[in-house]
Amino acid sequence: MGIRDLFGRRKPRIPADPADLDHLRRWCRTRVGVEAFLEPETLVSVPGLCLVAFDGEWTRRPVGDVATARRITSELKVPLFDATVNGYPQRMRDYEEVRIKRERRERAERLREGMRKADER
Repeated sequence: MGIRDLFGRRKPRIPADPADLDHLRRWCRTRVGVEAFLEPETLVSVPGLCLVAFDGEWTRRPVGDVATARRITSELKVPLFDATVNGYPQRMRDYEEVRIKRERRERAERLREGMRKADER
């Protein structure tokens, strides 16, 4: 029994934004080895779909409900997993770790370059 059930009313479902569904379709067409992970509904968010490519690159968008998630993954021909049961793949965490390190290195280089230019003035 959820907290919303105590009051006898359920909040109406928010339909998926067509722009979000189009983004998922385009993203999936340009990546290889894509898997989908269904994220659960919470009190503050609708169910989401996280697509993860073979190299760990990922994208996430709200899909409104589980039926929409199943429909779009069937249309895209990608396997659907429950993120609360299976978790996210390690390659996704590895990809994020490398991306964050690269962004920090690039930011530090821009700062050093900016300091060099300031010293030349």
